[in-house]
Amino acid sequence: MKRLTSFVLLSVAALLIATRDAHAYLDPGTGSMLLQGLIAGIAAASVVLGGYWSKVKAFFSSAPKDRKAHGRPADPPEQ
Repeated sequence: MKRLTSFVLLSVAALLIATRDAHAYLDPGTGSMLLQGLIAGIAAASVVLGGYWSKVKAFFSSAPKDRKAHGRPADPPEQ
């Protein structure tokens, strides 16, 4: 069993080490597509973080504006 495991690991390592020529071509459209994806990712991250930032800011604010929204009864009206 130990010899079989060693043989399999050695075979996989030999396949990973062996290199061949890649006859590939990346046209200019590929670069612009990658740039467009990067810009879209940055825009999406800013929208998500902006939504969470307002929640964090509301959590740490000193006084809530509406007590009913936080589960506490409102103060009775003064006479």
